Formats: sequence, C-alpha cells, structure tokens
Amino acid sequence: MQKALHKIFGGLKLTWPKLIIFACIMGVYTALMAMYAPDGSSFHDIAVTPEWWVLPAVLIMVNCKTPLDSAFKVFVFFLISQPIVYLVQVPFSYMGWGLFQYYPYWFVFTLFTFPAAFIGWYIKKDKWYSGVILSFAAVYLIAVGFGYAVKLPENFPNHLLSIIYCFGIVPVFIFGIFKDKIPRLITGIVSLITLVVLLIIGVVKTPFEVYRNTILEDNNITLVGEPYVSFFTGESEGSVDIIKYDEGYTFKLYGIPGYSYRFSITDDTGQEYTFEYHFDRDQNTVVVTKE
Repeated sequence: MQKALHKIFGGLKLTWPKLIIFACIMGVYTALMAMYAPDGSSFHDIAVTPEWWVLPAVLIMVNCKTPLDSAFKVFVFFLISQPIVYLVQVPFSYMGWGLFQYYPYWFVFTLFTFPAAFIGWYIKKDKWYSGVILSFAAVYLIAVGFGYAVKLPENFPNHLLSIIYCFGIVPVFIFGIFKDKIPRLITGIVSLITLVVLLIIGVVKTPFEVYRNTILEDNNITLVGEPYVSFFTGESEGSVDIIKYDEGYTFKLYGIPGYSYRFSITDDTGQEYTFEYHFDRDQNTVVVTKE
C-alpha cells in the first residue's frame, strides 16, 4: 500500500501533454458538477471552493523534476482548467458569458499557485522543512473540513464526502509523500494541534440560534413584497435568515454571546430598517433593538 502511495506521490512521469489532458478533464468534470450536482453537496464543492483542488496540485508538484517545473506546471494546470469550467457551462446557463464574473477569484487563485507550487515542490525533499511546508496545506484542509463538520448536523448529508476527504487526505499526504519520520511527525503534530484548537474554539464559541417572529410587529413595521437582509455586520459566526410562513415572517438569528450584531432588512420599495442584536448568556435569549 505504501509503495503504491510513494509511486503516485513522486514516481509518475508527468509530461506536458499529460498535464494538459489532466487539466482539461478536471475542468470538464468540475463544470458538470457545477451544473448537475446539488448545491451544498460534496460533488458541487469542487466548483465553489479550493479544497478539492489541493490534491491535484500536490500530485503535480511531487511529480515534477525541479521547483520551477512545479511552478509552471501547476500554474498552467489552473490556467487551463479554470476557464474550461466556465466555458463548458456557458451554452447551458441562462447567464451565458456572464458566468465569467466568477472567474476573477479563480484567476487570482491561479496567480498565487506559481509561487506556492515553487515552494511546495520542496515537500518531496523529505526533510524537516518539507513537513513544515506540507503543514500549511494540512492546516487549511483540516480547517475547511472542521467548518463543514460543524454544520453537518443541520444539513446532513451535505458536504459529508468533503469532510471525509479533508480529514482523510492529510494522512495520505503524510505517508504517501514522506519516508522519513521527522517530516511525518512535524506535519502530524501540527495537524493534531490544529484540530484540538478548532475543537476548543468550537466548544467555547458555539453559536446560538434563536427564532424571533415579532421583530416587525414590535416595531410597527409593515413590509412590502419579499424582504431580504441588505446589510449585516458582526463577528464570529453571526448571520440572519428570513423565513416566510403563512402569517408573516420569522427571523432566525445566529450569534455568540459577548458579540453584538447589526443587520438591515429591505423590502420591495427599497425601504430599509436596521436592527442590532446580542445574545444574553445568562438568560439564553436574544435582545433585538431597532436603530
């Protein structure tokens, strides 16, 4: 098993034609997931956030001969694959070429892959600094996986496969890339510390969520049409959802005790109403005031 991993992570002959074909396949696959996989599912995640792209990037890095070769190949991989994601969707989307408004994020991401892949190539050197470099990817993956896991109970099974991937690919990297115990220990310890810190933060800062359906009535507000949250500010997992029901609207407020949050709601006429709220830790309730 370990022999096979070492072959994959460093023993493949990655030519330019193979790289270009790989980039095209990934681009088309991601476009199909963007079009046909349900929003919020693990299969759709690859079209939205970068965590699933870490694996192909690392595979390219460790199968390159030099740092510069790694930088160019990873950069070109993303330079080809990301536009394909949008090009494939254009004929089938009501947005048409407007889909490319989402590309700037991935273009900036692509630019950063050049220096990242240059440095990342050194993970194949199997030295102590290799463990330090891989730790950056491990911390990112664990943080993303933890973020998905926190929200899993209320959205099961959304992102379940992404959670398994984020946590599972880290040991695959550690044992597939490294042969020496020092870089393995460094990445393993950093990964474990990251997970413990996130668990502590998760316990200490567990967001409250409370429904309040009298915000409008208490303030003699009558909304016209469908309201929406037009402005929100705060820290630490704060957010507001507006939910319609037969008799009116209810507001689902998220937040952590000790923090204050502000939000505005706007109706179809453009009328805006701003509120502030905070959670009362002692009474386990929420206090909402109109500004």
